[in-house]
Amino acid sequence: MAPELSSNWKRLQAQLQASKPATSSKSQTSTEEPTSLKRKRSFKSNDRSTSVSRQYLNEAKKPAPHKSPASRKRQKMEEPASVGASIKQHNVKTLTRSVSTPQLKRTPLITSEKDAAVADDILTPHPDFPDIENEGVSETALPGKYVALDCEMVGVGPEPNRDSALARVSLVNYHGHQVYDSYVQMPPKVEVTDYRTAVSGIEPKHLRKDVARTFEEVRSDLKILLGGRILVGHAVKNDLDVLILKHDKRLIRDTSKFSKFRQLATKAGWTPGLKMLTQKLLGVEIQTGAHSSVEDARATMALFRLEKDEFEKEIRQKYGNVRMLAAAPEAEADGEAEEKKKRNRKKSKKKKKH
Repeated sequence: MAPELSSNWKRLQAQLQASKPATSSKSQTSTEEPTSLKRKRSFKSNDRSTSVSRQYLNEAKKPAPHKSPASRKRQKMEEPASVGASIKQHNVKTLTRSVSTPQLKRTPLITSEKDAAVADDILTPHPDFPDIENEGVSETALPGKYVALDCEMVGVGPEPNRDSALARVSLVNYHGHQVYDSYVQMPPKVEVTDYRTAVSGIEPKHLRKDVARTFEEVRSDLKILLGGRILVGHAVKNDLDVLILKHDKRLIRDTSKFSKFRQLATKAGWTPGLKMLTQKLLGVEIQTGAHSSVEDARATMALFRLEKDEFEKEIRQKYGNVRMLAAAPEAEADGEAEEKKKRNRKKSKKKKKH
């Protein structure tokens, strides 16, 4: 039995070996095709999965964006939407047109392009009426019915931020021509402790006795020039107070109190600034450096002329029809007026005795 089994086993092995290469080649070809397809498919899917997984891994590895802590600095207050935020320009020249006016969200108060052009012309000095610093009373320009006033101050005493003294006065007429300009000497025993040059433009050389005029002289000149005329100004009460002058309220046109202009204030009840009004309504930058009382007076007159009819309407509603008195060519100083009153009193007393 043993030899038969072994021989059969050998025969079986010989048969298997003879059939093995054919079947193996077939099996190889048959197995290669599906496996190759599977590999391709698996490669694509793996590629996608690996790329997606890598992306998520990279994102996971990325540190979370660092949020900067809230700044404790006080943020600059933005202008209300009703006014429109003005665009800041670099290298802005004085009295150049800005782009703020066209971007107002509300209809601007400029009634027409013609009115705006007239107002802008006021802000540029006329070649026939040039600005002469510290000229005093102009030899060419006449005051006329309307005049605009502006003053520059310096700080005095131990608290210069609170105490001020008059250092320069300027007056322009309806057309913006300089009518008066003068530096003012300090009163005796009054020491300037802060010239405020960055804002006022005043330097020590301007207030020397050989340059500036005395307060009494300047006050007398202004009293003559303002007499019987309509006075235009921005917060003009401050200017009149420092000059120790009074003016009929019916003849004052204050741009800081005009109802339409007050609508542009940053907060209800606040007084609008001259710089802001000039920028928003005229599209002009003023006070880019040290202030000029001549320039500020011109800007005030330009704003007044922009809404002149409405100004006069408000005055009529408040005070009724105001009769204009003819401006006196000369006004008497307070001392002379008091002397006349004393003389009249003495005469009246003598008459009573007799």
